[in-house]
Amino acid sequence: MWRNILSDEGRNIAKRAERALEAGDYGLARELYLRAIAKLREASEISQDFKEIGVLRSLVSYYTDRLSVLENETCNDNVQDSRLALKPLEKETTSSDVKELLRGSGVSEQVFKTVLTIAIEISREGREGHAIGTAFLVGDAANVMAKSRQLVLNPFEGHSREKRMITDSETSDAIKEFAQLDGVFVIAADGVVEAAGRYITIDTGIVKLQRGLGTRHSSVAAITSVTYALGVVVSQSGGIIRIFKDGKIIFTLKP
Repeated sequence: MWRNILSDEGRNIAKRAERALEAGDYGLARELYLRAIAKLREASEISQDFKEIGVLRSLVSYYTDRLSVLENETCNDNVQDSRLALKPLEKETTSSDVKELLRGSGVSEQVFKTVLTIAIEISREGREGHAIGTAFLVGDAANVMAKSRQLVLNPFEGHSREKRMITDSETSDAIKEFAQLDGVFVIAADGVVEAAGRYITIDTGIVKLQRGLGTRHSSVAAITSVTYALGVVVSQSGGIIRIFKDGKIIFTLKP
């Protein structure tokens, strides 16, 4: 029972850290990550369930990585004030044409529009009355999977291809439910959902984004810079949707 309390506390604190990071409050995010890691590590040490220990240790590793990235970014930027102001959103290119965006990705227009529709619904509705953030990587799935690892058990693993099509209404509903998980969704160019809860292992130092954007954005930017995948990120703070290609923000949308 006590390990369950510690585990739940750790996960809740980690979610608060994510919100602080999205809001640009790096100092608070760092403090919360440290607290979350301590809770989850303590829970793993007293658990006697092998599978649970594996999950908890994966969470500790994941949030430790996030903390490390955060500390590196703030150090490199010589941040004096942990509360950084968000800059106004700007499009980094003038092209918002979907066909031009999809060029070279192999992603069909129907698949991308379905992903974007789901992202908009998550942005507007959240989950169970709470705002949530999430991310999708669409196309070049084999490379994306090779450059990421599973953070939690993949809820789509073992299901038939037909039941994993993003254009299927049941699959769309499942995605909205699993959007509460940490990590990103990986979707093949033909619309098959390969995984949820993936942790991107690419070094985020290869890209540079505007201040105030958290590790979810930098991770998606980084992996789209080394693959042909397109990224769609829903910010937990404000519900803003950003579309990434070639490591850059191509378009921003406020539903």
